[in-house]
Order: sequence, then structure tokens, then C-alpha cells
Amino acid sequence: MFPTQSIALLGHMCYPSDPKKREKLMALLRAWGSGGRIVPERLNRIQYEWVRVADVLQSYYDLHKSGHQARRGGPSVGKAVELVAAIAKHWGTGKASLWKLWSTYRDVAHLITAAALVASDVKQRHRQKPFPRRLHELVPFQLVMFVPELIVAAALGFQRFGLETVPHSRDEPSLSPETLWRIPDHCNVEPIAPPVRGLRKQDIVLLNTRRAGNRGKSRKRDAAKESFSRKQTKKTILDHDRSSNGPASEDVKNPD
Repeated sequence: MFPTQSIALLGHMCYPSDPKKREKLMALLRAWGSGGRIVPERLNRIQYEWVRVADVLQSYYDLHKSGHQARRGGPSVGKAVELVAAIAKHWGTGKASLWKLWSTYRDVAHLITAAALVASDVKQRHRQKPFPRRLHELVPFQLVMFVPELIVAAALGFQRFGLETVPHSRDEPSLSPETLWRIPDHCNVEPIAPPVRGLRKQDIVLLNTRRAGNRGKSRKRDAAKESFSRKQTKKTILDHDRSSNGPASEDVKNPD
């Protein structure tokens, strides 16, 4: 029998904003305790999407903790999306796709990232010293079912980071205090501090290039605006001169 909290966690992690699909999934998972083994629809796709969301939040966390980009407006989800999109080699990892996934799973991103992190760690330990579970079974969905307390403990670290960190030029934290699926402080679980992955040299070069490119685009926009403003000013002066001097020559009728 799987822990009750596992079913609730998975329901919200898979369908954070769709109560009907969430309840359907939870009913299916409850049936697993009685021998049911119907595989949830879109399970593989959902876990694929989870990994992308986890990449974004973990990259944002890494940028913040490593201190990179501090003089360039500070770290942000946008920069994390740029980084993930640039280094990913899988389908569906373009910036537009990543933003869409972030919008869908943002309120459970801390849980998703924790599940992905635990899965990665467990797989690494399994390769070093195999244990009864098969390697392909050690995926985020299954680990939430088996060790929900560990997932919650890891998620608490990301939750605190997301709620306490306000990006530059923003008025609210990256994880919304109003809509986040928040783990209560009295859950009797000791939080695990998320590890910081070191940024590679090519990652830093990529982010610096992005910033330089944005400056170039900004300068082009400013130049275009200035040119348009000059043209408008010139047009206004010409219109004023015409109205002051009477109608244009082509509008004057020949008296003959």
C-alpha cells in the first residue's frame, strides 16, 4: 500500500491546475493498492516535462548561489531558460516550450525539481552499488510513491529559495506566495539544502553573450526610436510651415 501523501503529491505534481484530471489520477493510484496496474495517461510525457522544469529551477538556483550574473541584473528564471534551451539537445527544449512548461508547473516546480534531484542521486548510487530495484524503475514518479518524505525534505529547500529570492527589477519572488503548493512548516520533515551545480565555462560565456546581444538589440531599438522621433519632428515643422504660409502650390487655382 502506497502512502496517502504520495498520492496527493503526485496528483498535484501532475495536474497542478486541473482538478478533474488530478482526481482521476489519484483514484487510479489508490486502485494500485488493491492490485490495479493501469498506467496513468501521459505518464512518460509528464515525466519528460518534469525534467525540463527541474532543469530551469535548478539552473536558476545554481546561478543565484554561484554569484554569477550579479553585475548583469542578477540571476532570473529568464536567464535559466536561456541556459537550458542553449545546452539541451532534446525536442521540446526551445525557449517557447520551456516557458510554457514553466507556466504549467510553476506552482509545483519545487516538488518536481526535488523528485528529479532524488532520482538522479539514487540512479548514481545504484550504478556504484546495485540494489534490488531496477535502474529503469528509479524515475521521479516512482520515487514520489516510495519515499515521499525524502521528496518533501528536498523540496523544502527549493521552496524557501523560490519564496525568499526576488529577481532584479521584480516586486515578487520567482515562486508565487499566493498560488504555490506550499509545504507547511509543521510537516515534521527536516529540509535538505539543494546542492549547487557548478557552471561550466561555456555556460558563463553563453550568458555573457546573451547580455551583450541584448545590449546590442537595445541600442538598435533606441537608435530606431530616435530616428523615428526626428522624422516626426521634421514632419511637424513642415506641416506647421504649410499651415502658416497658406495652401501648398498645387492647391492654388490658376486665376486665369
